[in-house]
Amino acid sequence: MKRNGFTITELVVAISIVGVLAAVAIPRFVGTSSFESRGFYDEAQAVVRYAQKTAIAWRSSPTTTMIYVCVTATRVKAGTAAGCATPLPHPTSGGFLDAPAPSGVTLSPVSNFTFDALGRPSAGTTITFTSTITGDPARQIVVEAETGYVHP
Repeated sequence: MKRNGFTITELVVAISIVGVLAAVAIPRFVGTSSFESRGFYDEAQAVVRYAQKTAIAWRSSPTTTMIYVCVTATRVKAGTAAGCATPLPHPTSGGFLDAPAPSGVTLSPVSNFTFDALGRPSAGTTITFTSTITGDPARQIVVEAETGYVHP
């Protein structure tokens, strides 16, 4: 006689596997701080790259000769005037090109630099991201002095 269903051993093994998966997967989805930190890093890197590309694209503009990048302890932003007083518009949203840090992430050094019409920075810069979020690594954005190449 053939019976349909699972044996007790099969049920115990299946429940154990689901329990282990839940113990590993659920904390990854509940704690989103490290995902926010990585998203901020990517967005900050994009702000610096876009500032450089804008400086090159606007090189023939008589009113704008440099694009400014301003790094504070909690944000990276770009603008067309000293101190980023006139923010650069965001290419898709039309708002300001500004990346605010999530809670637990700080930037150093606090500084400003510019990109000229050839995309060269006023100084080579390394922006360091320090995080107090558990398991979140330190990250850097490097702007090469001669070329303006922006990379991790």
